[in-house]
Amino acid sequence: MAPVVDVHSHLYPRSYIDLLKARERPPQIVEHADAERFVAFAAETKADTPGRPIDSSYWSVDAKLHYLDREGIDQAVISLGNPWLDPIEDDSAVAVARALNEEFAALEGATGGRLVGLGVLPQRDPETAAQVAEEIGASGTLYGVANGCLLCRRPLDDSDLDPVWAVLERTRLPFVVHPHYGIGGDVLGEPGYALALAFPFETTLALVRLLLGGVLERFPGLRIVAVHGGGALPYLAGRVDAFWETGALGNRKSRNPPSAGLAKLALDAVLYGPGPLRNAVDLVGASRVMFGTDHPFAVADAPGGMAAIDQVLDGEARSLVRGGAAVAYFGLPAVTAGSAAA
Repeated sequence: MAPVVDVHSHLYPRSYIDLLKARERPPQIVEHADAERFVAFAAETKADTPGRPIDSSYWSVDAKLHYLDREGIDQAVISLGNPWLDPIEDDSAVAVARALNEEFAALEGATGGRLVGLGVLPQRDPETAAQVAEEIGASGTLYGVANGCLLCRRPLDDSDLDPVWAVLERTRLPFVVHPHYGIGGDVLGEPGYALALAFPFETTLALVRLLLGGVLERFPGLRIVAVHGGGALPYLAGRVDAFWETGALGNRKSRNPPSAGLAKLALDAVLYGPGPLRNAVDLVGASRVMFGTDHPFAVADAPGGMAAIDQVLDGEARSLVRGGAAVAYFGLPAVTAGSAAA
């Protein structure tokens, strides 16, 4: 039986928290009523109690392992959470990226492979990001790159990013696309609406840009993982194809309909219900859908996610989504199935 693998789990090392605490505007971490609080959006500063509280589950490796044991998860792919290195605009970004990547690379050895890390890129310019991507690929204990829906402050179809894509294709490092800024937050208003809706909207647009921009045609070996089940893409893929056919999407760089690239995408299963999970599996296949939790955020629901998998899938498909697909796609080190505590 394949191990249970969580491909969507975040860690905020204390060194990174200190960087966010030094910031004077969001995204930042502030002290409020003797507690640390993560303020992701400017709108959150207007509340009497800004942002959301953070505790040791955000930075403690022991707390992460306890969570895995409690939820019956054998292994987790650990990434730095948003906003990654987007706020660091000066030359220190490269040194910060390398220091964080060392911390995440050490997780595998420190935990016997229960936790394995993804790397993070500096956002200063594509050439520097490509250089750090090379280093991540050579590390041996980093299994991909986690990033927002912009790379080096550019949309993902910007041709300036081709040096980064070339490195990721050659090293076969999965590129995990995760939202941060949201789309339509000014209209949605409440920060909770931004998290629930603007985040998946942002992911959807980023994926459509990859598909329409011909990125996956220029770099057919790219391995793209979209969190939150790819946002709204499972529902809108046909509509995007239809508008591509009419030419209404403008100067399309893709030679083929956007749906032709869907088979190259992988999605996590952080979808909170059997219906959305079925749509994700129908879109890309069970070998490219992977269980995740979004721990340590309050919305994490490991039992609900596993229940949806058990309700929708059986046999090999169930085993793949629970963990087999993640092991194959990320090239994860072996973990003994059932090693998590009951």
